[in-house]
Amino acid sequence: MNKFLIYLSCFTILSLYFILTIFVFPSEFLLTEQLVPQPVFEAVLSETNIDVGDSFRLSIVSENIGDYADIHIVSIAFPDLIEIDDVVKIATYDFTLSPSYISVGEKIGSNYSGGVETTFAEYPSIEAMSRPLKSDVETYFDVVVTPKKSGIFDVYVKSIGIPHSSDLSHYPHSGTLDHQNEHVLVYSVTVNP
Repeated sequence: MNKFLIYLSCFTILSLYFILTIFVFPSEFLLTEQLVPQPVFEAVLSETNIDVGDSFRLSIVSENIGDYADIHIVSIAFPDLIEIDDVVKIATYDFTLSPSYISVGEKIGSNYSGGVETTFAEYPSIEAMSRPLKSDVETYFDVVVTPKKSGIFDVYVKSIGIPHSSDLSHYPHSGTLDHQNEHVLVYSVTVNP
């Protein structure tokens, strides 16, 4: 008889837990306010016209003007390169985590999915990340680039706030799409022979 009462008690507790998790708690979670980080940045090129062998600097000031962000990312990509070695050097950064280098062929997230959807990198990039980032805190990221070939040298820049809860959680909001199917601003430098 005691075992029966124990089984009945366990069954009752499990049933109550099941009912709460299916019918009561989800509505409580839906009432929780969604955080909407809003990253923005301003990027400045030191030069827009150089000779092969000369360098230019790309200076970025980034900020979260929205809600608290668990993760704040600024990504700089180089669609005209296969490797970053000897071409791109990080000058300064003040993000809380060290910048990470992404190589061609590396598996990366896409479509602002936080890694749920993936693709493979078609060109190298560098990601600087702060974890977390409160509102109205500026971060800095500067690179020095020394192109090896003449022509137009493009640099793609974007910023993403996580949780990515709306279109406000990435910047820019429209324009050129990169290999991750995410929007970027394009900064171009003419490299003369």
